[in-house]
Amino acid sequence: MSEVKNNTGKYFDKHTAESGHWYSQEGEPMYTIVGANGKERPTTLADARKLNLVPSVTGIMGVAHKPALERWKITQAIESAILTEMDVDETIEEYVGRVREHSQIVGRLSADRGSEIHHKIEEGFQSGKPSDSYLAIREWLDEHYPNEEWIAEDSFCAKEGYGGKIDLYSKNGIFIDFKTKDGLQGKDPKRLVFDEHGMQLSAYAQGCGFDKAKRVSIFVDRKETGLIACHQWDEASHSKHIDMFNALLTYWKLTKNYDPSEVGK
Repeated sequence: MSEVKNNTGKYFDKHTAESGHWYSQEGEPMYTIVGANGKERPTTLADARKLNLVPSVTGIMGVAHKPALERWKITQAIESAILTEMDVDETIEEYVGRVREHSQIVGRLSADRGSEIHHKIEEGFQSGKPSDSYLAIREWLDEHYPNEEWIAEDSFCAKEGYGGKIDLYSKNGIFIDFKTKDGLQGKDPKRLVFDEHGMQLSAYAQGCGFDKAKRVSIFVDRKETGLIACHQWDEASHSKHIDMFNALLTYWKLTKNYDPSEVGK
């Protein structure tokens, strides 16, 4: 059996193939393993079967179509095409390849920036290290949820057969997820959220054994990191979102022909 390696020390891995993240039955992140050749590589479904690993919440949700994400990708591709001039002696295939590469670079830069901001927020909650984003979030939380003991970047494995790493939560059942976005100034938080954001938080709550939970999506501006927009989900949508997630979980298990919740039964 391949040696399992835990790489939680690399904060930038949060956005690196997040849909391929895996967790042990004890809730430990197992994003990579050391293969038979002695080199570290991303964990695969085949590895998960051998090691009884569970998929991530985002991996489960990845089986659903995401219109907002697709629109963003299309917009990035169009912008890259506008910014990338076609060479005179270049074929269409070569030009399309360069445009695709440019668009992917933009996506990676956005992800890297998001990871950097997440890391600073995590440092704030774990060690009190100040940053614009942490201080803004802390001020909002202290106003709306005072006297809570916050737990940052904690991972879990649910009995239903999935796992995840939670940005922030309290033992009183308040679950927080951070997203980064460009141009938050003047934006209505209600117009920033989609069902997938609520599903993710509901899945975390279920995974931690909460039938009811308070859920908050907090958006941080990528440029003005002290600017945030917070959406508090209504309790009524929790049951809808957990039903949606569990439907995707069932679909994922059937399409992968793998049910890690059956391990040990």
